[in-house]
Amino acid sequence: GGWRPLFDGSPLDGWTFYQEGVGNIDTAGAVSIDNGVLHFLGPRYRSSDAPPGHISTVAEWENYHLRLQYRYGVSRWPPRKLQRRNSGILYHMGPERDRLFPDCVEFQLEEGDVGDAIMVNTLALQGPLLGGTPLWPNWIPAFPADYQQPVDAGGIRRQWHRHAGAYERLDDWNTVDLYAFGDQAAHLVNGRIVTTLFRMRKRDAAGNLTPLTKGRIALELEWAEILFRDIMIRPLDAGTIALIRKQGSD
Repeated sequence: GGWRPLFDGSPLDGWTFYQEGVGNIDTAGAVSIDNGVLHFLGPRYRSSDAPPGHISTVAEWENYHLRLQYRYGVSRWPPRKLQRRNSGILYHMGPERDRLFPDCVEFQLEEGDVGDAIMVNTLALQGPLLGGTPLWPNWIPAFPADYQQPVDAGGIRRQWHRHAGAYERLDDWNTVDLYAFGDQAAHLVNGRIVTTLFRMRKRDAAGNLTPLTKGRIALELEWAEILFRDIMIRPLDAGTIALIRKQGSD
């Protein structure tokens, strides 16, 4: 219960656009809407190259369950014309609207890596595998609590937390779910948890680590045609969160 459209099939009211080298106005039709489906880099795209970008919500979100479906198209562009098709969901994203990657967490949608978590100038403890599945819904205090050292490249510090289990369909629609409440999150692919994150952190203006609990939500375009549909979100109230902490789901 409590679901509402995050994208309602109409023009991008409540969303902003950004594409590297293009800016905040979609001059080449990188994003189109076909019968309520968001289509990135589709047949009506009018450019010989396809630099990466995203659309993002104006509003910040916290304590929510996000669900959407995605499917890749066939078109790809240099320099990744021969590489895996790539996109992602960015969440708990910072307020900057003129950057490709404001500080955030990425729910990776790249072929072969669907469900990975990439911490962009942020930190998290990855849920350890217990019997082959990621720890959820509660952190066990006995586990080590040292953060993985980020890799610093291109002015961005990244942690990359790998998924457990391959459940994606390469040439059909996939359903992905994101549970994000407090400073933890779970990534699901076609109904299975593949990655969990705990004690998510960001640095404040003074350089101190503070809990990362909210931010904008974005959908990426990255040199590959992709479609999104049924983009839904529901708030998680205190009672629902307590039930998830008790039994893993609601």
